[in-house]
Amino acid sequence: YETTLPAAKDWSKFQRQQFLSGTIQLQKAAEGYSQLRNSFSTALIVLMCMVGLVLLIACANVANLLIARAFARQREIAVRISIGASRPQLLRQLLVESLVLSVVGGTLGICLAILMTKGLLALMPAEGNALLIRPTPDARILLFTIGLTVLTSLIFGLLPGIRAGQFELWNVLKDAAGSIAAPGGSLYLRKGLVAFQVALSFLLLFGAGLFVKSLQNLKATPTGFRDPDNLITFQVSPALNGYDATRTVHFYDEVLENIRAIPGVKAAALAAEPLLSGDEWDSTTSVEGHQAKDGEDMQAFMNALSPGYFQTMGIPIIAGRDFDRRDIKDKSTVAIVNEHFARHFFGNGSALGRHIGRGAGPGTKFNIEIVGVVGDSLFEGPREGVHRQVFIPNWGNNSAAFYVRGALASNLLYTAVKQQLKKLDATMPIYEMKTLGKQLDETLLTERLVALLSAGFGLLATLLGAIGLYGVMAFVVARRTKEVGLRMALGANRGSVIWLVMQEVLVLLLIGLAVGVPAALGLARFIAAQLYGIKPADPWTAAISLLALIVVATAAGLVPAGRASRIDPILALRYE
Repeated sequence: YETTLPAAKDWSKFQRQQFLSGTIQLQKAAEGYSQLRNSFSTALIVLMCMVGLVLLIACANVANLLIARAFARQREIAVRISIGASRPQLLRQLLVESLVLSVVGGTLGICLAILMTKGLLALMPAEGNALLIRPTPDARILLFTIGLTVLTSLIFGLLPGIRAGQFELWNVLKDAAGSIAAPGGSLYLRKGLVAFQVALSFLLLFGAGLFVKSLQNLKATPTGFRDPDNLITFQVSPALNGYDATRTVHFYDEVLENIRAIPGVKAAALAAEPLLSGDEWDSTTSVEGHQAKDGEDMQAFMNALSPGYFQTMGIPIIAGRDFDRRDIKDKSTVAIVNEHFARHFFGNGSALGRHIGRGAGPGTKFNIEIVGVVGDSLFEGPREGVHRQVFIPNWGNNSAAFYVRGALASNLLYTAVKQQLKKLDATMPIYEMKTLGKQLDETLLTERLVALLSAGFGLLATLLGAIGLYGVMAFVVARRTKEVGLRMALGANRGSVIWLVMQEVLVLLLIGLAVGVPAALGLARFIAAQLYGIKPADPWTAAISLLALIVVATAAGLVPAGRASRIDPILALRYE
């Protein structure tokens, strides 16, 4: 095929290698091709991993709850066994109770998920094909959720039930006070689960911090446009209404003339390719006098513009001139390039008067003269950055994107523009009408959803971890009531009692962080491709996550510590 391709004989070694290294992606017909799936697949994998971590934290919390509940019912269980109940019967009762708890929680979770899904979809753009998502769970999701709920209840309900039966009846029944007495192993298990929750909470907080910071960096990226929130854009396709090339050019002229006559409109222009929409018009560009090196990227993004485009967009003209009506009328072979293009090919030299050609090879004609150089601006989005761009006069493309800058509020400008278009052609469809600021925000849709959801998961994980820590420390305080009473009777003050409890909190926190910090820093490299302007092992994000977790853990521990410091020694020692 390469030998019969007409242009192949003029290719350089690099061009030949580039052609031969090309691949074709095959897709299963049953799945089809989905741009939406391709755009969100990586982000969804990351979010599913976060969901799994939150699930582990929730399971640890449920296990802690069931362990505490089982040992709080030791006397009840001991009485049941003493009057003839078998241990399998008691185990079955505990499993049923945990299953009911899980089913109720799963049902509420499904209802909450439906509401939250609709809320998340509200963040997505209503135009285009972005809403090809069903906001309700299908049968597979429901079955998966129910199965996971049942499995969780079996695993985390069975273990506490088994451990609850591992006690001596006499030791439990002889405790007339009914204090909570649990084997030391069960307490170590509960503390281990809390340390595990702390580790996972830090992992999620750190990941959320990286995604939020990436989103902030993307939003702070210079666009090259002035005040995009006061610049509206919309698209029309006269060819769909049967317009030929001549009629299309005349229609575009009338649209611009009528829009510019609207009171409050400062400038208006059009472009063949809409900005920040995912559309691309790139072309191999040759520069007269420049010998392309093997491996050098000669691609440039193209766009066809009307006069006044750069003024409308707020892009400065660095050198030369803008397009004028003469360029459109005479179909002049002139071009304007951006600074990135000029720097790459001409360095510190002037680009004005130089000639470029479209295509590559010995037969390329360098018949396009550069008449201007403008400032750099985004074409695709903040993550893709600034490309080399070549602008040519618009001679009447089949479709166009219009840009209007005005002093009016955007909703008033929308109405005024639509009225002018209806005067020219009432049947002409207008689509994608929005501010350029909103268009820019939509390019960050994936990053915004990931940052929002990861932050939510991080906060939820921290809340669950705090609840787990509070529960364990409350259990410890209840278990050591007599010890605390004895200490206070011997002269210990409230501060020393609080510190006694907080020491255990700090130990659990340090154990969890000793596992969570290295794990977070190690696993962060797997999401490096999703980050922007921040290193996976960013120390500031780690420090903020660490500080947040310390504050939350301290607050969770202070509640049972304060309760311990208010114990009445007389009541605590009454049964000694």
